[in-house]
Amino acid sequence: MSRDILKWLDSEVDSFPERASGEEFYEYFEKIAERAIEEDRNSFVDAMMQWLLLRAEPKTMIAVEMVGKYRVFELKEELEKLLSDVITGKVFKLFYERPIKRSLDKLKIDLG
Repeated sequence: MSRDILKWLDSEVDSFPERASGEEFYEYFEKIAERAIEEDRNSFVDAMMQWLLLRAEPKTMIAVEMVGKYRVFELKEELEKLLSDVITGKVFKLFYERPIKRSLDKLKIDLG
């Protein structure tokens, strides 16, 4: 691995201009995520797992989006745990249920 993916992704989030919109950030981060996956998919998966376990904005919800977008099947179980924690009121507001379910839907395998 040519660099520590988690540190790199953390620094990208931390250094993104606060004045930018959430949409601008997600568009930017999608490009970063693509590069990270190409460079070292396993480290990217590990980084997204760490962010899911944080249970904190914005990183957890970025991870939710990236897991669905890039179909990171390895983290389906952790997304399901996060969804359960949201539904039971352990973390986040209930409206966070929707993006988590949307990402889980993207992880369903279509058997035809």
